[in-house]
Amino acid sequence: MLRRLIIILTVFASQVSAQNNPLELDAAWRMREEYGGRRKAGDWITATIPGCVHTDLIRTGKIEHPFYGTNEKDCQWIESKSWVYETLPFSVPIDIFSKSKIALRFNGLDTYAQLQLNGVDILTSNNAHRSWEVDVKSVLKAEGNVLRIVFDSAVERAEEALQLLPYPIPGDSVRAFVRKPQFHFGWDWGPRLVTCGITKPIEWIACDEARMTDVYFEQVSVHESKADLLIHATVEATKPAKLQLRVTLKNFTGSWSEEIQFDAPGQSKIIIPISILYPMLWWCNGQGSPSMYAFDVELLDDDFLLQRREELIGVRDIRLITERDSIGESFYFQLNGQPVFMKGANYIPLRYFPGEATEADYRKLIQQCKDAHINMLRVWGGGVYEDELFYDLCDQNGILVWHDFMFACSMYPGDEAFIQNVSAEATEQVKRLRNHPCMALWCGNNENAEGWERWGWKSGIKPVEVAILQKGYDDVFKKLLPEIVAQHSNTDYWESSPRLGRGDARSITEGDSHYWGVWHDEEPFEVLQTKVPRFMSEFGMQSYPSEEVLLEMMDDDEFSMSDEGIVQHQKHSRGFSLMEKYMNNWYEPVSPNDYRIYAEMTQAVQAEGMMMGIEAQRRAMPNCMGTLFWQLNDVWPSFSWSSIDYMGTTKLLHEALKTVYAPQLISCTMNGDELQIWWISDARIDTDKMELDYAIYDGTTFQGEPNAKLRSKGASIYQSPKMDCTIAYGSLMIHSILLEDLGIESPENLVIEARISYQGQANPEYKRVQKIIAKSDMTVIPYKASYSSYDPKTRSKTEYSTILYKRAVRD
Repeated sequence: MLRRLIIILTVFASQVSAQNNPLELDAAWRMREEYGGRRKAGDWITATIPGCVHTDLIRTGKIEHPFYGTNEKDCQWIESKSWVYETLPFSVPIDIFSKSKIALRFNGLDTYAQLQLNGVDILTSNNAHRSWEVDVKSVLKAEGNVLRIVFDSAVERAEEALQLLPYPIPGDSVRAFVRKPQFHFGWDWGPRLVTCGITKPIEWIACDEARMTDVYFEQVSVHESKADLLIHATVEATKPAKLQLRVTLKNFTGSWSEEIQFDAPGQSKIIIPISILYPMLWWCNGQGSPSMYAFDVELLDDDFLLQRREELIGVRDIRLITERDSIGESFYFQLNGQPVFMKGANYIPLRYFPGEATEADYRKLIQQCKDAHINMLRVWGGGVYEDELFYDLCDQNGILVWHDFMFACSMYPGDEAFIQNVSAEATEQVKRLRNHPCMALWCGNNENAEGWERWGWKSGIKPVEVAILQKGYDDVFKKLLPEIVAQHSNTDYWESSPRLGRGDARSITEGDSHYWGVWHDEEPFEVLQTKVPRFMSEFGMQSYPSEEVLLEMMDDDEFSMSDEGIVQHQKHSRGFSLMEKYMNNWYEPVSPNDYRIYAEMTQAVQAEGMMMGIEAQRRAMPNCMGTLFWQLNDVWPSFSWSSIDYMGTTKLLHEALKTVYAPQLISCTMNGDELQIWWISDARIDTDKMELDYAIYDGTTFQGEPNAKLRSKGASIYQSPKMDCTIAYGSLMIHSILLEDLGIESPENLVIEARISYQGQANPEYKRVQKIIAKSDMTVIPYKASYSSYDPKTRSKTEYSTILYKRAVRD
């Protein structure tokens, strides 16, 4: 019987961290190469779980770390071998061994593995993105247990499968067969290190009577006045029983329960509807507080606690709005009924090898995102479904997650076995992540649709083979995945990012866009001011990392562009030449061997160019409603498009985000010979009357100072009178004037210092120092500076960083 309870809750802010800590298998591990047949086996070395073959070989000194110098190429032999992991004899805790049901859950087996427990085959796995639960009661002993796991070479298994396939796989055919992190096979920002191993802890699942296997908080309807939820719980009993499900709100007053009757062993699903009047809503970064409700869900037998789960639930309504309009088709996210401009980045795995990312690493990265006003991260489809900690931190910090399924830049098989494997993977991941309020979107893949239609993949393939591949694509990305998402969650689904490639004119007027005309096609940055799509989900520019990272790449003691280690850490075939081309477009040439100044210059170009694109996209709201640059982070020491390098050091781009992603922004730009000053606000402030004034300087002599009053340093070329202006939510051009009307003949190398303030008051104010024209014949580079911004609507002060400008000083 279901009882509807209306819970009237006193609302207050709370940040409660909920964790579930299942008991992990406690055993010592060893590993070695598995030869098979009559060949002599290699010597055992100690192994660490979670981990992988590469980390164990590194730790025990069997290989040099592949990230340093040219070591990567010396580690390629590992991918063609099979490897065995084995425990030393272990005992089972008595409180587990005495249970009527005992299972082991393997959360991370990468990838093709055969498992034996005490000499008995218990499992064959073929998907690193799935977990596997095996009943081991019949083969388990109280003492002296040995678990053995043999990992086959993923490369060899894929090549064998390719030989049997009656049609080709365009893209990367080998990795397309393997359900493991796709980036392990190499990318244009990372190495090829096809590893294997036990990537996550192995857990005991043990019970005598019953256990909860799943709890889902479905948010049926969310409004400011009331939220309707359904609590779905799945309970599995090992014998007839009369049980009770009890749900308690820990940070509020509220509790309710439901009885469950099992006449025989089996599974039962329980639904408890609740309503919350005047709920505290979860908001993303910059829009409000990411408030959470803390629930205890308990399974009891006559008041005896069998199991407890803790769940943090953020009450919110998040939707992707795609509707036909006068331009084409909209693409924006609506949170709690309000359109929100998404400001963020594309996220790749935090570390290359499993088990190496610490909690501190995750916390640092998410804090760096929050500080830069990021409100959305796109989990890229060539990586991994992240550890729970990643999503917990996104929940707590108000960072929405656009989540690709793990498919990228290739066509994939469409046979029944592959689809069944993907179905299990997707179902598990959707159900695992659906309670996280950060989850905003599931996307089928990264660039598969664009590659299929625009990259020549159909060339040389027979029409019948094209039809087979198209059907496989449709079966996975247009049928299977959207059905799974709809069946198990309320999250929206998007087929492919992008749905249309940049070769299709509609990619600017509908859907999301990966605009790589800048970089791959060598178009100038200025193109980003006109190529403004409905939602920019990828664009970017390479730069050098910090000096600390740069020196780790080197094979020799002295820096040289011909150093083999340096060359090996640039994975884009034209990376060095393109960085130099874009730099020379704006600045006088610098020798790459003068690596300190050269590295800073590449970061300056990256920051300025990306700022130009981001500001154009923000100025275009509401037609454009999001920008996610490529890429946030690095997996190894590299030259890449990241804003944070391998050591966690922020580049100039990331510091610039604190300005260009700020909730309120003054944006100055040139439209031909017309100077335009724009006001941009993501925060919903009331329309208000303000005053604008600005000064224009020669960029070669301008010296900005944090918090300095306007016109306090240097002689301006032009000083405006004070003029009335209006600020509000959204994007609004508040002033425009021709440079010739200001008496300025040359638009080169100008800096504008603009201020918006209350009439007749020096403070509070909004302030911005910005280059008007990025292109310059002078070597003028950004440097970091902090300043305070006072919000006149909230009467609150916020510390920011901005990019100011000065002449580069040569050593």
